[in-house]
Amino acid sequence: MRGLPDRGWLRHTVLIVVITALVVGVVLATRGGEGGHRAANRAQLKKACDGTLPYRDLAPRVPDGRKGELRQYGTMLAPGQDSRSLLDCTLSWGDGLEVTVHAEALVSGVPEETKTRELLEPDGGEGTFVAPGTTGQYGRHGAWLVADCRNGLAGRTRPTTDLYVRARVTDGDDADDAGGPDRSGRERAAALAGFRTAVHVANAITASQHCGGAPLPVPAEVLDTYEAHTDEPGRDLRKCRWIGDPAPHGVKSGRWTTLGDLQESGALSACVGDWDEEAEENDGASPEEWEITGVEAASWSGILGRSAYDAYEREGHVPGWGVDEERGTGSQDGSARGGDGGEDRISSYASRPQLALWARSVCGGRATYHRVSVLPEVRFDDGETAVLGAKDRARMSRAVRAVLERYLRSDDAWPRTAGCRETKVLGEVEQWH
Repeated sequence: MRGLPDRGWLRHTVLIVVITALVVGVVLATRGGEGGHRAANRAQLKKACDGTLPYRDLAPRVPDGRKGELRQYGTMLAPGQDSRSLLDCTLSWGDGLEVTVHAEALVSGVPEETKTRELLEPDGGEGTFVAPGTTGQYGRHGAWLVADCRNGLAGRTRPTTDLYVRARVTDGDDADDAGGPDRSGRERAAALAGFRTAVHVANAITASQHCGGAPLPVPAEVLDTYEAHTDEPGRDLRKCRWIGDPAPHGVKSGRWTTLGDLQESGALSACVGDWDEEAEENDGASPEEWEITGVEAASWSGILGRSAYDAYEREGHVPGWGVDEERGTGSQDGSARGGDGGEDRISSYASRPQLALWARSVCGGRATYHRVSVLPEVRFDDGETAVLGAKDRARMSRAVRAVLERYLRSDDAWPRTAGCRETKVLGEVEQWH
């Protein structure tokens, strides 16, 4: 009789071992490469966003422990839908791990800042990332780009040939990264993932819409525009050397330091130059009052041109805006007639006083705006105002025209490489009022 409890104990032990083995097997299977939600999530990734996402890039990010959530809409998914978006899509796996894509056919303008200094010193001077060969930047909402669709994009009532795509790929920690000099490797990786995703989506859309033309190159790296201010990437670019090699007529001679954008775009370009007071060649030479010590030049084609012009217009910094009839400034022929030859007073509150000159060309078959400006040495002797006489104002006018002439005709500058033609000067703008 004493053997019966022993056999019962044995059966109980065997049952526990079997159950434990089954539980362990299930756990191990769940943790396997294609167990749990991973297989379903990867299948979802392939089809999400109308199948436009870069599967090979994003598949390694797909988690196993949580089911993906997809939210998407747009005219590509539902033709005839009343939406500004061709595609608006978010695929999320929780804990900040998600992919967000937005694509639209541009009609009125680019929803990004594109003025000269914003191309070179974005995000308030803290910089960002760009992908050479891609027209766009990495911003607070991800990487954005603009692409051509010469044959026209469907899905909007008004025809358009400009595609805007924005993409953001996050792993939950990107939002904690700081900008400027403390920018981390994680943010660089996020920028590259964003650009690669945006380019892949743009190429998928342009192919499906039969836009024509070659696909955008998928970037293998991104460049930090903040580093470009102190390191080699953006300094003394070949396309910007015309500023000080030698300096245009009316601009201070000597050693100049130049900075250019790194997008290598066929749709926009920007260069700035400053007379380098610390250069050995300039030792002992000080600029005189109203002598030109700074130069800016930029070009924008197609919808980027309209967007940039509109941005300056909102600030009153385009030809013909707020014309002073007595002095004739801002005239459509760009002349500085000077009226009665009187003086002009510039307040110390004026931000970067400069004289700009606008022109319009056809570059690469698209209407293109050019803007150049000269920045003088301004001295506020009384601490509040500087007095600009008629002769110095006339010299500035001649200098800004010489800068435009050099910019348009230099073999290495963007207008010549873009094949610009049929240029018309639009007028000057005094940016100190």
